[in-house]
Amino acid sequence: MGATAIAVTPQEVAKGLSMFDIDESLDALVEAAEQEAEGNNGEISDDIKTALATYTEAFGYKVDRIANYLKAQKAEAELAQREAERFQARYKSAENREKRLKQMLVWFMISRDTQKLRGAMNTISLQANSTPSLVIQETSQIPDTFYRARVELAWPEIIESLPPNRLRERLGKADGKTVQKELQRGILSDAVARGETIIGVSLVKASHVRLR
Repeated sequence: MGATAIAVTPQEVAKGLSMFDIDESLDALVEAAEQEAEGNNGEISDDIKTALATYTEAFGYKVDRIANYLKAQKAEAELAQREAERFQARYKSAENREKRLKQMLVWFMISRDTQKLRGAMNTISLQANSTPSLVIQETSQIPDTFYRARVELAWPEIIESLPPNRLRERLGKADGKTVQKELQRGILSDAVARGETIIGVSLVKASHVRLR
């Protein structure tokens, strides 16, 4: 590789070539330097020395550019995430204000037995929900069949709990830290809708407001 091929700065080499190209050029320069040294009593020409220094520095410059680009992209991603979180918080705040105002309007219209509130340009109507909502005042009377449990036990405990009668005994005495019960609201709603009586549980057809 002659001097005319490397009359550029390391920065120019890094900008004009990819990291793979620079790496291949370095391999070629090293091979050329070894061949020249073998035929010249270990001496290497100034051109090859300069080229090696230029491409080595260019490789480091390329690495720095890539690293800086990665840092910039990470910073941009973090900024975008913070903005997304800020907008999400604003969205939730506005959504909650909307819900509270609608609940107040429902209460106001029901308490005054009013189906519509009319303005010059808008009408707020009170409408019944299409499906009733499950209302639970008391959970102590809900049968266990309406619960699903997630059990967390160490594997040795499970092995030691066999045969099944011992396991059932352990689960029967388990506290809330070992067994987490989750109420199956959908199944419970279906049961009440079919006419099953469960103390403390009812289906209530609520209302909502609609803007026109």
